[in-house]
Amino acid sequence: MAKGSFEGLYTFMEVSKIYGMDDSSLRKQVARDKFVIDEDIKKMGRTWIITEQAMVKNFGTLKFEEYKNKESKKKKVNAQNIKQKTTGSRKKVDSMNAKEEKVKDSWVQGDIKGIEIESFSFNTNNE
Repeated sequence: MAKGSFEGLYTFMEVSKIYGMDDSSLRKQVARDKFVIDEDIKKMGRTWIITEQAMVKNFGTLKFEEYKNKESKKKKVNAQNIKQKTTGSRKKVDSMNAKEEKVKDSWVQGDIKGIEIESFSFNTNNE
């Protein structure tokens, strides 16, 4: 694992959700020396962190694989939703640009009549 990376690290709260157990049971296992501190687990402030390897070693792969599959499906759905949102906003921009071009073309072709202003000059001398 790369230094400074959180990939492969899970909080006890996440582990309790993945495996359907109470996070206090994980803290009890720490007290019983079921994990190697600073290798399998580490306490950061008030939060316990466990490595993916230690989690799988102690609790098995079945529920963890199910969890990973659910998370990857969620990411795919989120990516699709984001793509749909950006496509929709792109259509709005294209529509706005088309309207602006139509107005511009109408002005150039003379379809839109404006007030003609004769030339004038500013007097910048304060006399």
